[in-house]
Amino acid sequence: MKIKERISEHKKIIISIIFILLPILLELIFFSGIKFEKSTLIRIAIIYAIEFMYIFYKILNKFQDKVKKVLDFIIKKRYIIVAIVFVICVLCKINLSSINMWGRYLNETEVSKNILGVSREIRADEWLVQSPLFLAQTKNEDGYTIRNEHIMQGNSNLLMNGAPVWDLTTISKPLTWGFLLFGTENGFSWWWMLRILLLLVVSFELARIISKKDNLLSITGMLLLGIAPGIMWWLSTAIVDAYIWGVAIIVLFHYYMENLNWKIYKKLLIALGMVISIPAFAFALYPAYQVPLAFVIIIFLINDLIKHWKELKKKDYIIMGASLILSVGILVSFIISAWPDIQTMMGTVYPGARFETGGDYTIDQFTSMFTNLFLPYTKAIANPCEISTYMFPVIGLAILIIHYFKNKKKDDKKVKNSDKFLEIGLMLLFGFLFTWIYIGFNEFFARITFLYFSTTERTQLVLGLLGVILVLMLLKKFQGEKTLNKKQSIIISVATVAIAYILIKNSSYNAFFTTIKLEILAVVLFSSTYTLIRGNKKAFCYIMCIVAIIAGAAINPIVSGTDIMYETSIAKEIQKIYQEDKEALWVGRYNWSGQYLLANGVNVLNGVNTYPNFEWIEKLDPERKYDEVYNRYAHIGIILSDHTEFRLLTQDSYEVEVSYEDFKKLNVKYYFTDTKLTDEVQEDFHASMKYENDDKKQYIYEFSY
Repeated sequence: MKIKERISEHKKIIISIIFILLPILLELIFFSGIKFEKSTLIRIAIIYAIEFMYIFYKILNKFQDKVKKVLDFIIKKRYIIVAIVFVICVLCKINLSSINMWGRYLNETEVSKNILGVSREIRADEWLVQSPLFLAQTKNEDGYTIRNEHIMQGNSNLLMNGAPVWDLTTISKPLTWGFLLFGTENGFSWWWMLRILLLLVVSFELARIISKKDNLLSITGMLLLGIAPGIMWWLSTAIVDAYIWGVAIIVLFHYYMENLNWKIYKKLLIALGMVISIPAFAFALYPAYQVPLAFVIIIFLINDLIKHWKELKKKDYIIMGASLILSVGILVSFIISAWPDIQTMMGTVYPGARFETGGDYTIDQFTSMFTNLFLPYTKAIANPCEISTYMFPVIGLAILIIHYFKNKKKDDKKVKNSDKFLEIGLMLLFGFLFTWIYIGFNEFFARITFLYFSTTERTQLVLGLLGVILVLMLLKKFQGEKTLNKKQSIIISVATVAIAYILIKNSSYNAFFTTIKLEILAVVLFSSTYTLIRGNKKAFCYIMCIVAIIAGAAINPIVSGTDIMYETSIAKEIQKIYQEDKEALWVGRYNWSGQYLLANGVNVLNGVNTYPNFEWIEKLDPERKYDEVYNRYAHIGIILSDHTEFRLLTQDSYEVEVSYEDFKKLNVKYYFTDTKLTDEVQEDFHASMKYENDDKKQYIYEFSY
């Protein structure tokens, strides 16, 4: 025994030495020596990190019983834990907004800083557009009305923007309840924290359904689905609204159908959840994503109906019918209230009504998925949002699908029809959407499938969602089963890395991928593909949880409060002037200055308009000469000039040069800008300096006519 123990000890020592020296040995072998360069140090650090993760994995395996007990406890008490986290975060005014980007534009960088992470300028749809609108509504002295007289002079229906309002439809907008109950900062925190927690909860529950309550796969699915780059880069948008409430419909319906013996009060709670979720899904108002996601929802719902419809009783039909009627009633209320605004939006040049036929997604765009692991840590790509997607081994999934159909007859005796419907239905949908984005349909088929509403860029997000669902589903089905032998698995995994390398080198992302990035990507692709097709659930989940956290968790910052909007020197001056002159109309030189005025509750002419505010536009252009310029969703800047002209800058922005005579028609009282007006302009427009801060380039002018 002593000899064996000594041999074992020596073996451990040798392995430890190899682990310590391996990064250095690899440098000597493959790079002919060690160069003290950044790339070399990063490469060595990565190898040590991989070794550490491997050791950590072994430790987890060694203490798997204790780990399992902890996970079981967390999962059992998950709703209590989520509620506690939510309350603490709201009390601490925590949010995930890039709101501190305002510091850069206002030169107020010391007012508020992120607790963790970085603000993303690219998320302007959130910090520049959405957040100021929501915050402006909290400053409305008339309360949370559908039409705020200070937002587009009352010509914007705030139901269209998802802003907090007191209305029947508010029943289905729980994210806004915090504003109505607790006001600005706590309400802002409520919106963000309920959003992220709901996102994680519904993702976990969906993964739990498809993995048949497998705890490890459920946690992995929660991370792969809930913090996917394709979700996190769009966290504040209608895409995530549609995802949360669409998946909530799947989960609620599944639990109702799976527990038909539950007491009536539990069924009524689920019915209430459906009354919230169904209209909330519709209120996302983003058919480009909702339409392909609806196919996924329908397949899950049909699967549960097939499985349990014979068990339904009269009271179940009554509960379901009442839920549907109430949901439709809320939707009808919304349509009646917002119909004129919907028509206005549909009549715009942009976004207007769209008709897509698909087929314009390219292999080059497919290659962009390989960048997702690195997007939070680089500025090399201008718009990471548009190339964000889901993380899963595509070729590994293809192998599992082939294996599934190869062994279908053998499995038919063991699997219920309802399970087959879900599995085959989702796989066929994956192929269907894949065909849509890469090949496309003719106009007739695009119309009858409603996919003409959807762009290929948004459909690929649903395709990625489906890919993750299928990976989890098939891994559960084939766990422990060697789909291919070891040699074949290695060959396939190496081929996966080689294919990725070839695609990258022949794509527009070639310059993005440094040697270090390619090495990291190679490790991730090889290990995830190999463990998946070998049916090694534990190793696959461990790898993909790490990948999901690296790719998604760092995208959005952690912030406390909204000081940057209300505690800056310029904000205090705006609020002071407003208290003295509440009816005055303001203008910002740029879209951002208009939006900052909006957030501070004043009556502002420009900023960002969801659709045209013809009330003031027609005063400047009664003949609608510039209709193609302003008839759109638009970021609007206003320049004082000697003539009036509308000038299109981008698809969603324009500037207006306004003469004194036309400016007078608008009856503007105050002008907020970051540059001083010339003496000539001040004289021509009868403008005087109301406030100036040369250090921070903040100026407010007052006009007298």
